[in-house]
Amino acid sequence: GEEQLAQPIDYAHCHIDPAPFQLVERTTLIKVHSIFSMLGLQHAYVTAIGRLIGVVALKELRKAIEKMNSGGFSKPAGAPGSELPNGTAGGAEAPSETQSESEDAAESSSKATRQKKSKKSENKGSPV
Repeated sequence: GEEQLAQPIDYAHCHIDPAPFQLVERTTLIKVHSIFSMLGLQHAYVTAIGRLIGVVALKELRKAIEKMNSGGFSKPAGAPGSELPNGTAGGAEAPSETQSESEDAAESSSKATRQKKSKKSENKGSPV
C-alpha cells in the first residue's frame, strides 16, 4: 500500500503535451470548430476561472456538429443552455473570460503586432 505510494513515478512513457490548448467554458461550438481546424488540434482543455472542467476531443466535436446539423440537439445552437459534448455550455454568447485570460490574450496580440512591425522595419532598409 504505502510502499507503492512512496515509489517514484516514471513519466518517460507518458505523453505530456508541452503546450496544451485551453478553451473557456462558454466558447461556441462553431468557434471551437474554427480553432481546432486552424490550429490542427486533436483535443483541448475546457477551463473555468483557470480550473479544468472538461476536455473536448476532435472526434467528439465532429459528432456534435453532425448532431447539430441533423437537428439532433433539443435547443438551437444560439439558445442559452445548449450543451457541448463535454457538458459545458455552448450558447452563442461570447466566451466568459476571466480578467487575467483577457489580459493574457491582449498581451499575446500586442507582442505579435510588435514582432510584425519590427520585421517590416528591418525589411525597409534592404534593397529588394
